[in-house]
Amino acid sequence: MIIAHMLGIDIFATGGVGGVHRDGHVTLDISADLVELGRTPVTVVSSGIKSILDIPRTLEYLETQGVCVATYGVKDCAFPDFYTRNSGCKVPYNLNGPMEAADLIKSLKELNLKSGILIGVPVPEQFAANKEMIEAAIEQATCEAKLQGIYGKQVTPYLLAAIAKITQGKSLDANIALIKNNATVAAQISRELSRSSKSYTFRGESITESVSSPLVIGASILDLSLTMVDEIPSVLDGATYCAKPTESAGGVGRNIAEGIFKLYGAANFISIVGDDQLGKSLLKMIPRPLRSSVKVDENCATSLCTLLFDKTGDCKIILGNMEIHQNITVEMIQRHEEQISSAPIIVIDSNLSFEAMACALRLAQKHRRPVFFEPTDMRIAYKPFTLPKSLTQQIRIISPNIYELHTIVEAITGTPVHSKVNNSDPVETLLDKAKYLLALVQDHFDCIVLTLGQEGVLLGLNGDLAASGKPLFDVKTGSYLPMTTSKQNVHALRFYKAPKVENIKNVSGAGDSFTSGYITALLRGYDMKNCVALGFLAAERALQSRAAVPFRYFSDEIEESVSLESALRNLKETSL
Repeated sequence: MIIAHMLGIDIFATGGVGGVHRDGHVTLDISADLVELGRTPVTVVSSGIKSILDIPRTLEYLETQGVCVATYGVKDCAFPDFYTRNSGCKVPYNLNGPMEAADLIKSLKELNLKSGILIGVPVPEQFAANKEMIEAAIEQATCEAKLQGIYGKQVTPYLLAAIAKITQGKSLDANIALIKNNATVAAQISRELSRSSKSYTFRGESITESVSSPLVIGASILDLSLTMVDEIPSVLDGATYCAKPTESAGGVGRNIAEGIFKLYGAANFISIVGDDQLGKSLLKMIPRPLRSSVKVDENCATSLCTLLFDKTGDCKIILGNMEIHQNITVEMIQRHEEQISSAPIIVIDSNLSFEAMACALRLAQKHRRPVFFEPTDMRIAYKPFTLPKSLTQQIRIISPNIYELHTIVEAITGTPVHSKVNNSDPVETLLDKAKYLLALVQDHFDCIVLTLGQEGVLLGLNGDLAASGKPLFDVKTGSYLPMTTSKQNVHALRFYKAPKVENIKNVSGAGDSFTSGYITALLRGYDMKNCVALGFLAAERALQSRAAVPFRYFSDEIEESVSLESALRNLKETSL
């Protein structure tokens, strides 16, 4: 641990740490591991404390030394004991995955604490030894050691070898499996720590953002979701009905920023919360690297939305207070001009004020940065298109649903659209209406990503993009490739059927996750089909999560690559 710390290595993987020996309260035989954990800021990933030791006393000693002890992937915080998954002792904290672990380590570094962290990872279940068998073997081996006069540093290797012999190698199998698993977990945590460190670095309380980070400007909202247990009445009658509540971080801008951060590995986010209890709770739910440009406003209440879902998971109504987002001011955006100038793409949602939108578009135009507009809601989707066309032409991509597209068409054309739209129409009817609406505004954008709920996505492509199908971004330079300069009025429509999703737990963030996946793929230089495929994958993970944005979309790059290949094979593309 000392050498690791001297070399700047933050994470150390091992099988099991030392501790207080059995009868250690008499012999005072206490491993130096515990002292070192108390004075060296290194995180040790292990399968807990070796089973041959006194685990309760060891945990007490670690607490005295100021060492943070947590389990990993254990719901009830049951601390492992090397060969088995549950020592019978519980610790205060559990880490649900590598991102949470990395966040804990970053907090340790930020606070400049000198003590370490011990993360207890249970041995994989299929290799866990029988607790009674192991305990009997330990008792037998301990007695043999005493009879043979073995003491001091010779005790541990003797006991481990004796236990392996008594258990006929089963303890050794568990030992090998847990070491491999601990190394894997430590590597995953290390990767998350490294990835986020590339996005930002701490300098006291300030954060330096990555120059290649996409920028999202939009709402941060605390969502209270109520899923009905009873049937929703056709007429609201003032009666009390049974519903299951869930609290989570929300807001279109916030969801997209977190999604891009988790998929792309970097993002900046400009937003606002109130200086109240809701704001404190919401801020904790925002990944740490995204918090640096989130203003805490003393004069406004944090935005709170209550979403009512029926028994099938369909959202029926949203009630919320959005006033605080008007305090994302022109001055606030101007202070972050450097983020705008360096961003490969700027994403705005429609919760911003007209003045803030105009400022963001003006700065994007100044620095020649494309803007991706997420309309947010059909009642406010029109907002940027009331601004001068010289500004709105900076919006190159939009991602409306059919109702929001209807609003946008009326705002751009200045005339009412008499064709009524309904998401419940048969897909053929829905596509016909969508084609009609897209034809009225397609020339204004390089790409329109029209989401059609469970039916799928319709892409309206313009210019060179329609003619060639090339990516929108140069992956080598990160620059946006203008698509409408040489082949004006060349259009293409491509419909992608949405895959069927099982085990749906929540629908509130699926659209935002699709957008995050789509933008991530754009920035990687993927073609349109790959962009849609990654968007569908991200939406699927969100649907299967209780949070608007899942804790993680993929466990690692390999899972993402395999999943994307599978999604591409099954993705059906139809030109209209």
